[in-house]
Amino acid sequence: MPNEPIPISMPGVEDAYLRAVREKYNAIEIWPESDRWLAHVKQWIAGAIAEWQPRLGLTPNSRILNAGSGDESYSIAPGMVINSDIADKKLVGMPCGVAGDLARLPLATGSVDVCVCVGSVVNYVPEHPRAIEEIGRVVKPGGSLILEFENSASLEYIGTPHFGRDVSQVSTFFIYENENIWVYNERYMRRLLSNAGFYVEAVSRAHFVAPLVHGYAQNIHYAARFLWLDRFIKYIPFLNRHSANVIYLCRRR
Repeated sequence: MPNEPIPISMPGVEDAYLRAVREKYNAIEIWPESDRWLAHVKQWIAGAIAEWQPRLGLTPNSRILNAGSGDESYSIAPGMVINSDIADKKLVGMPCGVAGDLARLPLATGSVDVCVCVGSVVNYVPEHPRAIEEIGRVVKPGGSLILEFENSASLEYIGTPHFGRDVSQVSTFFIYENENIWVYNERYMRRLLSNAGFYVEAVSRAHFVAPLVHGYAQNIHYAARFLWLDRFIKYIPFLNRHSANVIYLCRRR
């Protein structure tokens, strides 16, 4: 069947953590409309991609890697979109579905013009330096990367040992359930990107006050009431460095 994901060997999935991630995300709806927090993130990501898309230089011959795609295409066009995810069942019905681990991309070196890796995918990868290196390997020189990740400088972690650290494993939530992920500060992520051959061209940030409220109240429904403040705080230089989510537009040297 043409829309079945291409089966490949996924050595990284043998790791217990990645196997658990694969099983969980195969079983759930990744962007439920009923979740105000995730709806806010999805809208912000889609807005950043739409704003930056004219800078990607896409043509009908472009190849775009949607890394960690789940079942979301983000309307990236023109070009051929390769949808890749560890949650292989989410790829069924999507064109050019390739099941794979971000740290071991099943693609040739320099084979894509643009990589889009959003939805905090890189925060679920234990081998995150290797994952960034892999993205740098498959994106051709002059190509682009749109990368979104969760920030250790988020006010959710203020007063904890995780706040502002280069890398820290934290217990957080997804669709009201606790789960463990890695968070990174921007300095560390920029260093990884530079080592992989990228430089950052543009930045957008989201989730400022709501994570702080959640950190103290431990009630995601209550914290979601403060999401509307993002539209103002993103313009305040000191506070906007403490967003929970960051998205970069990067260029491959």
